[in-house]
Amino acid sequence: MSSGYESARFLRPPDVGRIRRNQRRIQAQRVLMIAFNVLVVATVALTALWAYRRTQSDSRFAVKAIEIAGATHTPRAQLDAITKQYAGLNLFRIDIARVQHDLGGLPWVSRIAIEKKLPDTLRILIVERTPVALAATNGALRYVDLQGVAFADLSPTVGDSDLPVITHATGAELVRSVRLVDQLRAKDPQVFSRISEIRPIAPNGFALFDRQLGAFVYANGDDLSAKWRNLYSIVEAEHLGRSDIEYADLRFNDRIVVKPVRPITAATASARSNVAVQITN
Repeated sequence: MSSGYESARFLRPPDVGRIRRNQRRIQAQRVLMIAFNVLVVATVALTALWAYRRTQSDSRFAVKAIEIAGATHTPRAQLDAITKQYAGLNLFRIDIARVQHDLGGLPWVSRIAIEKKLPDTLRILIVERTPVALAATNGALRYVDLQGVAFADLSPTVGDSDLPVITHATGAELVRSVRLVDQLRAKDPQVFSRISEIRPIAPNGFALFDRQLGAFVYANGDDLSAKWRNLYSIVEAEHLGRSDIEYADLRFNDRIVVKPVRPITAATASARSNVAVQITN
């Protein structure tokens, strides 16, 4: 009796109406949730659109101040001539890329950072080029940066006339010469201070004018410092001063070639130096 009752209880047909009502309620909840999400998104979008239009047209965001920092050698008149076109424009509508492009055409300007400070200020930070040498081009002396860019004429207001002058060099040869200058200045200031002119000689050589010897020294860039010091020891041993040699050549692996103005003997020079010396009298 009991088992038959239990079987009948579990075999009863389901309440179809109740199931359908539950399904409709679930579907209604889903529709309401979707509608709520759509409403939230639409509200956010409309608010953003309103804020965007407000910032694009509100006179409170018109540029009233343009602050420029970092311009040491760039004339203020050149900067003002470019930046004055942005005064009065809406701060949010100023194209930063355009500002960078306009100012990037000035000779001394290397990089530019721009900040928009609410409500009405445009801040411009300029990083200027650093001259490492002078390049003799078309009868003029121009400052050259580490990338080999000859960017501005030598100016008495800027100075640095003691920078070494690179001659007969363009393109890759100018870049190669600039790198030698930078390397010597960082690693061997003593040799760097003596060089007043650099002329590249393909493929790896240089002609460097020693201002103390008053003569050109020919050398490769890789072992220049060590061989130059060997040349100094020879010069000191022979008591050679300014204009006592016509040139010296350090490009050989096993010897130093010296062309003196007055005759000296290779034996004497070799005895006072740790390298072989070839005297070309």
